Amino acid sequence: MTELERFDQTWNEHFHRSKFWGRKYYSNKGQKNKDDFENILFSIWKHHNDWDDGNGFQIKCNFDNPKYRTIYRVRKLAEEAGLLIKVGNYYVGDHTNYYKKNLILFDAVFRNQENLYGQWLENSKTNIELDLIYKLLIEDFNNLNKDNNYNLYNMPNVDTNLERKEKRKTKELNYDLKKLYALSEIFLPYYFKLLKRLNRAAIHTDLYFRSFLYFDKKGLPNGRPYSYICSTLNPKKKHRDNSGELRPDFLKRIGIPDYYEVYDIKCEIPRINWLFHTGEWKDDSFDFYKEILIDSELFEQRFINDIYISRGETKRSNYNDSMKQLFMRIYFGKGTDLQSYNGYMQERENRYKKYDDLIKNGKMETDDLIDIMYKNKENIDLNNWQKLCNSTRAICGNPIGNLIFWFSFFIETEVKIELLKRGKKVYNVYDGFYFNQDIKSEIQEILEIKSKQIYNKYMKTIYKNI
Repeated sequence: MTELERFDQTWNEHFHRSKFWGRKYYSNKGQKNKDDFENILFSIWKHHNDWDDGNGFQIKCNFDNPKYRTIYRVRKLAEEAGLLIKVGNYYVGDHTNYYKKNLILFDAVFRNQENLYGQWLENSKTNIELDLIYKLLIEDFNNLNKDNNYNLYNMPNVDTNLERKEKRKTKELNYDLKKLYALSEIFLPYYFKLLKRLNRAAIHTDLYFRSFLYFDKKGLPNGRPYSYICSTLNPKKKHRDNSGELRPDFLKRIGIPDYYEVYDIKCEIPRINWLFHTGEWKDDSFDFYKEILIDSELFEQRFINDIYISRGETKRSNYNDSMKQLFMRIYFGKGTDLQSYNGYMQERENRYKKYDDLIKNGKMETDDLIDIMYKNKENIDLNNWQKLCNSTRAICGNPIGNLIFWFSFFIETEVKIELLKRGKKVYNVYDGFYFNQDIKSEIQEILEIKSKQIYNKYMKTIYKNI
């Protein structure tokens, strides 16, 4: 029996067995039960991406909401049918499980337009109400602004919880967390309204933002608003997973095939981190990755150029060992330099078991920095890793962690709102802006102005020396 045959048998037998109890939970015929189940399967296939989290994606069920109870039943049946693979679970008030998708089986079920479930692919393009999980996300998003009740952002009591946290893990923060809480009462409502304005102006629901900024259970800033376009695949880049929709196909599907990436903020994370510490917006001529390598003195000057600093292009050999990825590991690394080094080397050892054979057989290009080190029988030892860490802090300033995503969202939003005022509907994939004409210089001009405003309003206010 093939996986697809197993799915069909498990799925259809369930509804054959439950055709009577289905009427117990719904006022109409039991077919409504089956329709909702298949609709949720489609939504999982479309909106839940394994690469969002190395441990899989979450499916949350709030049992106070009947629709979420339906989602719970769907995921259990999808496990039995082989579509979902459970990789973990935890309990945080709502019962949540981690899953990975059986990508080949999901594609067999949904990609074929003639398939029984193909109706969801076609109908959802014009009627978003059919997509139950997507609809719930939009409802949750809209509820955030009800009666200006920002308790939904999980903002702890500043006078009690924050005092206790300040004594423990927040002393080392290079920003004032108390001031951030106070300031957030101003900028969270402000940027939420801007985001809703962008959603109203979007030409398609797949361009709506479906999340917002918040304080997590540790009381620290978290969240990065995104839309479906962020999960589409750029054919010029390497990806951990190739099951998603290609971005050119997506743009064609929603009716803007002439849109293309007109500009991206080069080295956005280090550039904004530098802005936080200095109030200066570096223009594109300053490449933070290059400057880090120059400062570390690990390579000859001839190797420090665009050819050797891989940024994830498809033809480059190993995206995980590109300078961009090394920077991200160092910037967001938790614990000591030794801990981040050990974690990196453990992952790299597994990758290079396959990598060595590819180089020997001439099937892999070796033109990024880490490839050169490997080819020359060198290695990133702890001493070299610490040099990179020290240079990262010297060139970019001490990392401000996930708070960087709040400021990147502020800057990206200000750019799009200003362009919208000028009659230009621009969409973005984080730091990359999409439009149908070259407005690079216009975006750069706006960035220069808005970055200074954001520094003076929100960054300078909470900065502290440690």
